[in-house]
Amino acid sequence: MGRVAELDEIRALVAGPGRGVLLAGAAGVGKSRLAREATSGLRADGWQVLAAHTSGSGTGLPLAALTPLLPASRSGPDISGSPVQRGLRALREWAARHHQGRTLLLVDDAHLLDDVSATVVHQAVAEATVALLATARTSAVTPAAVTALWKDAGVSRMELSALPAADMDALVLAALDGPVEGRTLRRLRDACAGNPLFLRELLVSAREAGLVERSDGIWHLSGPLGSAARLSELLRGRLATTEAAERDALELLALAEPLWLQDAVAMTGEDLLETLERRGLVAVMSGDRPTVRLSHPLYGELLRADVPELARRRHSRRLADALQGPASPSSEDLVRIALWRLDGGGSLDPALMLAAAEEAALVREYALAYRLAEEAYRAGKGVAAGLSAVRALFHLGRLDEALDLCTELVGVAARDDERCMVAVQHAAVLVHGADDVPAAFEALDRSGVRDPEHREQLDVFRLYLRSYQLDCTVVEPARAGFRTGGSVEVRLAAAGAAGGALMLAGRFAECAALVAEALPIAARHSGSGRTHADSMPVALGAMRCDLPDPVGAATLAEAAYESTLQPADLLGQALTAFSLARIALARGRPVTALRWARESRFAAGHLRLDGVCRWASALRLQAAVQVGADSQTAEALDDLRRRPAGARRVRLFDMEVARAQAWRAATLGDAAGVRDALVDEVARHGDLGAVGAGTLGALDLVRLGEPAAAARLLRAYPPPGGWLLGAVTVDYAAAAETRDGTALVTVARRFAGYDMPLHAAEAAMLAASLWRAAGDQRAGGRARLLAETQLTRCENPTTPALLLGGPAGDLTGREREMALAAAHGESAPAISARLHLSERTVENHLYRAYAKLGVAGRSELRAALAIDPPDGPLLRRDR
Repeated sequence: MGRVAELDEIRALVAGPGRGVLLAGAAGVGKSRLAREATSGLRADGWQVLAAHTSGSGTGLPLAALTPLLPASRSGPDISGSPVQRGLRALREWAARHHQGRTLLLVDDAHLLDDVSATVVHQAVAEATVALLATARTSAVTPAAVTALWKDAGVSRMELSALPAADMDALVLAALDGPVEGRTLRRLRDACAGNPLFLRELLVSAREAGLVERSDGIWHLSGPLGSAARLSELLRGRLATTEAAERDALELLALAEPLWLQDAVAMTGEDLLETLERRGLVAVMSGDRPTVRLSHPLYGELLRADVPELARRRHSRRLADALQGPASPSSEDLVRIALWRLDGGGSLDPALMLAAAEEAALVREYALAYRLAEEAYRAGKGVAAGLSAVRALFHLGRLDEALDLCTELVGVAARDDERCMVAVQHAAVLVHGADDVPAAFEALDRSGVRDPEHREQLDVFRLYLRSYQLDCTVVEPARAGFRTGGSVEVRLAAAGAAGGALMLAGRFAECAALVAEALPIAARHSGSGRTHADSMPVALGAMRCDLPDPVGAATLAEAAYESTLQPADLLGQALTAFSLARIALARGRPVTALRWARESRFAAGHLRLDGVCRWASALRLQAAVQVGADSQTAEALDDLRRRPAGARRVRLFDMEVARAQAWRAATLGDAAGVRDALVDEVARHGDLGAVGAGTLGALDLVRLGEPAAAARLLRAYPPPGGWLLGAVTVDYAAAAETRDGTALVTVARRFAGYDMPLHAAEAAMLAASLWRAAGDQRAGGRARLLAETQLTRCENPTTPALLLGGPAGDLTGREREMALAAAHGESAPAISARLHLSERTVENHLYRAYAKLGVAGRSELRAALAIDPPDGPLLRRDR
């Protein structure tokens, strides 16, 4: 798995005019495995493969590596001639016996070859007796004859670097045989630094130690990697030292990495650092201000796990003393100094603790932020420190503690500004965490704030809560609050209220402009508006999806998701995974949507965010139904029943819940259930001005066989002008209601152009069924083939509309295969080569397919199937 390009390159170089390949790389990067894979392919191609056997214990014995290849007689091994001559004679005899192809010599760990074997290998390769495939460790001393192979003998040297992130992730997915939570993938990837050997040992050890668990169908790590026993044994030998000074230096770096080089030299001594660098234990990172760190991420994990408590305290005090000078520290150093002061014991500066807590929260180190903020609060820093602790607790999923501390702070707050901050933060925890909107309103109403400026902030947050309940009348007052608000908290709350309402109303251009203006304000905010700030990148992805531009939306959402993994931001992970699930459903990829919905549910569950859990379960149900995954459907239904929507709940994504219930009803053949789930919900959204979300519900009514109800609702609650998805939904409902096949095909082509292939296929299938019922088999066949063309871009969905079309114009299976290939631009010679058929046979199949479909040839077929020429925009967009 992985290294496909390297494997192809190795086979090409070995089979080409050169003399072979030497794979060089660090220990564990996969040299040996790659060499074995390449050897298997070459052997299948007719090569004779000879293997030399190296070992550390035999490096001093002449010809030790080639002993299995040396000839033997009845009286014993052949000992005539010099050792080099005997070795060469043996390889020549092996090569001469293989008349049907070339001979390959495989030498794993060539740096361990004894000098005589190395000389034999060099001469055999130089005289072209054998081609060579060898591996060597870059950090090892290599015999001169081996080095000469790639310098003088025509062997290509290929540096094998760390395995790319995507390949490391693929190895984890294959090993665990199921979806893996994103933070776990990132932790494993970062810890192993692209080393497959470390990854394998780490996974085996973690599973044996119970550190890898499965929750909600998602694999995830449940403990520190340093406690994985097998890998610990593998690496601790490399870290072993009997010198106390060396151990001290390694522990110091483990607690501080990266450490400025000048500070590291001052604390440990340059000679000692150089010794550790030569042993490959530390690395110096060059730059304007060089830093020192341990040479592998797992070294730090192991050392930090093993540092005795008294040593940890001593190292922490030394580090804090070294970095805390008369000048103001940088933001990064501020956090580290505060942590070391906390870990080192002794007197603490509450102001330092609070400032560091805010900086830690900005980089999403919430566990550290809580430790620092709690220390500052207990030391008398009052409401500001207490609120910092509340926000950290919320992000850690410790909701009960966050709410208890909010209640405590109500009694601590002595001024209106403090009362206002406590009330807003309390309301934010209640609405985002406890999913209780009325309780959030009550927290604002009980604040006792009298100052007009601070009452304005409370009023703006009330607008925010109203937008969560689908009230789109808040747009203008919220926009005014964003323009005139004095504090960052007021402006971000106003932007959140206006932005959410504009999205619900389908006014995406206005919403995008507002979010773009608010993002710079949110960039370095760690106060009560942090949740609004964190949700803005997610909102941009959601808007892009509904424009519709699901491919562009996926690019934005994937980047936002990756940014939540390190440092870990569970709330951001839950929201971006939710957004990615919505986008995948729009793109006709229910398998992908199911994976993202499960991860969103997993992350939200760890934070105890009932609202996000409910919305994620709704998407999970939609995806599971479209995939036909019965067990997933049942689990999602159970989860929705445990967290029902209701008047006290956040209603922002109630439409997704209704859509999920409608999809479930449709699979049961329950048309009344489809209407019951969606009709009233679309009308309720429309009455509140949330016609954007309502239009999406109407779209599903059409897809699930209720176009008349959808058309009626869209006339009562029309989407805003200029919204492309809204316009095509109106046309889809009208075409389906009037049973207009031509209009349905036009709708299908528009969906295809929007990168919504499943929607396109469903519209085309409906057109096919209508034309077949009217007796127009050719038009029905073309529509059916259009649907199948779009379904090639999907993930094997099973939706009710896809069952309508019937066969594609009475085409045989082979005719249908040829027609689809031709429609996608594949030439007759290419089709014949791929299917091992003559060109005449291909042309005959295509001729019959064209006749049955009523088209004159390839160009008309492509036009009928809404496919651009091979370099046209539609196929270019399909990524």
